[in-house]
Amino acid sequence: MKQKVTADKGFFSRLKSVFGNPEQCPEIALTEAFHLRKESAKIPLEKCMSGITLDYGGRTLSLVREQFVGDAHGGDGSAFLLLNPEKFQTRISGFVRVSANDHLIVGLEDEHQQAMLDLPASGAQRLFSIAHEGDVLIFKDLTGDPGTILTPIVEDELNITARRIANLREIYRIYGGPIQPLSSEQALKDLNKVNDLLEREPLRPRDVRGRPGGVVSLPKKMVPIIVGDLHAQVDNLLTLLTQNQFLEAMSQGKATMVILGDAVHSEMDGQMEEMDSSLLMMDLILRLKLWFPQQVFYLRGNHDSFAEEIGKEGIPQGLLWARALREVRGDAYKKAMDRFYELLPFVVLSKSYVACHAAPPRGKVDMDMLINIHKYPGLIREVTCNRLSRPNRPAGYTKGDVKRFRRTLKLSGKAELFVGHTPLTRHDTLWSNVGGIEHHDVVFSGNIPWIGVYTSANGEMIPLRYRSESLLPILNGMSDVALYDELER
Repeated sequence: MKQKVTADKGFFSRLKSVFGNPEQCPEIALTEAFHLRKESAKIPLEKCMSGITLDYGGRTLSLVREQFVGDAHGGDGSAFLLLNPEKFQTRISGFVRVSANDHLIVGLEDEHQQAMLDLPASGAQRLFSIAHEGDVLIFKDLTGDPGTILTPIVEDELNITARRIANLREIYRIYGGPIQPLSSEQALKDLNKVNDLLEREPLRPRDVRGRPGGVVSLPKKMVPIIVGDLHAQVDNLLTLLTQNQFLEAMSQGKATMVILGDAVHSEMDGQMEEMDSSLLMMDLILRLKLWFPQQVFYLRGNHDSFAEEIGKEGIPQGLLWARALREVRGDAYKKAMDRFYELLPFVVLSKSYVACHAAPPRGKVDMDMLINIHKYPGLIREVTCNRLSRPNRPAGYTKGDVKRFRRTLKLSGKAELFVGHTPLTRHDTLWSNVGGIEHHDVVFSGNIPWIGVYTSANGEMIPLRYRSESLLPILNGMSDVALYDELER
């Protein structure tokens, strides 16, 4: 018998009490400060060109238009970002995106919001609500006293676009000019320098061969920037590098970008056989590694290989990659890339998280095995190729494997495990508590239109999503950029 499903009228009544009725809500032009106390007000989007400041009990948040430097994939220009302006100006921080049809309650009951917005621990569980109705924004104060003060932002006080363009110029300097494929001679020189760096990395315990082992141990104070599989989407990496004080914090030695492998081999339809974008991606990553030796770490993924079984939809991308390197850069470059893959770490470890490309080991391992991972080919295959267990994948890893991996590394049960390798959809990028396993997260940064990254704000790991933008043409069109000579040190 078919069961009849009825709506929970109590739920809808509570929802209506928080967000109000748009038809009955007074509309204001917001030409000056407007004080709400347990009241609602709606503001047409055309009156919110730059954004709105929300003051609650002497604390301030800013609701600003989402801005793009390049052409944004799928961006409609109507989304806003709610952020803490003070933190946003000075350090890596979070934000909450408010897009059309979103209904948001701001307060301490959402622990991610508390970290992203740096909300005071003594604040209310529910401060105010924001509803984006497409052509209007509706605000409601939920505290009554002291209330919420809305003030118009008349210009881009945070200089978001200007800051991002400045970061593009900095990337131009780091790369040494327009981002285009390097000459064979320069590319080989860069790759050999990076290999020499990898041979003597101080944050990697030595294995029995006296070479850097499979684990990178990062200081707890270092803010992580966890980037998933990029799969030759150079614009995605440029987008991340220009956002959210990431580049600035890396320059100050306060943050480390961890790329979870698989930066090569496009997964876009019709592009899986071309290797030019993979060459360009690796040129950029190697330049970043040379510029930031202790701030950029690249983990080995399954596509970081020339093996014939590496491919997609029957396309032998591993073999095509080897052929492209030989044809474009020569045999010496191909051999140097073999050495690069051999020298890459497999695991990044800190006090509050661990990251690898694909999966935790299924069996019992110890730190010595991870450091000496080259003695254990099966372990290499697991951390670079395995996937979460499913009915059609019984050999995949399980919740128990995740717990055991944390115990092996002497991490708490709340330590995050970050993996890439297995996107859950073709268009999204971040998935938290995957498989019902708490603090087990998948990040995949090679999709369009969304690019995902995990980072830390106020001591908590937070997921952030950015729209992919076409930034290569803008960066390559820059002129009169003073170039450094740092790479020749």
